Parts: sequence; C-alpha cells; structure tokens
Amino acid sequence: MLEQSELSPTALRCLDLQLAEALDLAVSCHQLSDRAQCDGQDLMVVVLQKLASDLTDLTAFLLPLVGLEHRARTPPLPDGPSSGTDGWIARLENRLGQAGLLAEIDAMSPGLEEGVVRLLFKLAALYQSCRELLLASAARDRA
Repeated sequence: MLEQSELSPTALRCLDLQLAEALDLAVSCHQLSDRAQCDGQDLMVVVLQKLASDLTDLTAFLLPLVGLEHRARTPPLPDGPSSGTDGWIARLENRLGQAGLLAEIDAMSPGLEEGVVRLLFKLAALYQSCRELLLASAARDRA
C-alpha cells in the first residue's frame, strides 16, 4: 500500500487532482439522482446512486494518499425547463470521459512511482466504465 510520505510531488499532484475530480463527480451524480427521481427515471436514479457511491468510495481511498481535505466545487443544478436531466447527463458523461483522459495523461508523467501509474490507469478504466454505464442507462430510459 502506498503512503503519502513515499510519494513524489508529481504523484501527490496527480492524486490530488483525481481526488478533487472524484469528489466533484460524486456530488454531480448525487444531485442528478435527485433530478432523475423527480423526472421519473427510475433506472437512471439507481445508476447515478451507484456511481455516486463508487466515486465516494474512491475518494475515501485517495484521501489518505493525498492527505488533504477537499470540498466539492460542483455548482447546484439550475432549475427550469432548460436544465433537463438529459442535458446534465450529457455533461456528466463528458466529465467522466475527461476525467478518464486526465488520469491516463497523468499516468504518463515522468518519474511517477509504479504503484501510482497503475492506480491512475485503474482510475481511467473506472471512469470509462462509469461513462459506459451512464450512456447505456440514458439510452434505455429514452427507449
């Protein structure tokens, strides 16, 4: 198991960014879950709650490595007809794709510890699988 004292500054920076992103995504999933419930999208509610839970678990794992406290910076969802669930789902899907790409790019940073590289590639895979699950659920809800 990696410990904060064993990590390079580059590794800590990469993990810190991943922690912040995972926290923000978890908050977004939770907020969208509430919105999907109001819209009667039961499958999407379950998927978003699962994603929020998985991302929260991820933050619990990353927090001791980074050793810092973060607060999610995701803004609350706006009200009104222009802020439908489909638009927010598309934005969340895009953010998951970007988070996965960032994790892959960070994993290629020179001088990273081998354990951090493996972790970043696993994070990228997690974000991708979350994205795929979200897309499949959104398609099913539309059908």
